[in-house]
Amino acid sequence: MKTLKYALLMLALFITPAALLAQAGDAPGGGQMEAGPHTASVDDQLADLSQKLNLTDAQKPQVKTILQEQQDKMKQVMENSSASHDESRSKMRSIHEASRARIRTLLTDDQKATFDKMQGPHRHMGEKHGEGAPPPSPQQ
Repeated sequence: MKTLKYALLMLALFITPAALLAQAGDAPGGGQMEAGPHTASVDDQLADLSQKLNLTDAQKPQVKTILQEQQDKMKQVMENSSASHDESRSKMRSIHEASRARIRTLLTDDQKATFDKMQGPHRHMGEKHGEGAPPPSPQQ
């Protein structure tokens, strides 16, 4: 059970980079990550965001700091074996959303538009799991 919990939490931590790579179709292996979603390091995430958002040299270290803090916080959540799966998942979602909001504040208007589009499909994943996420718009 603990292994399953760990695997699910790792998946939640790195689902955004994996989804972004798969959506863009430029991941190794024809849209799939080579060694699974848990191999995306902070540097990999930063490289992906840098490429897709055309981050400036000034933005890169700020984004990297946010991504590293997110990873550290999520690792703490995963190591807390006393928390239930739902509690851990909720905490990880909160950490991810807070990091996403912090990154968004660093972006230009054009970068924000691209960033929001990149995040779009991921926002609705909760609905598939009965968590009440809003339905996708008719255009999707």
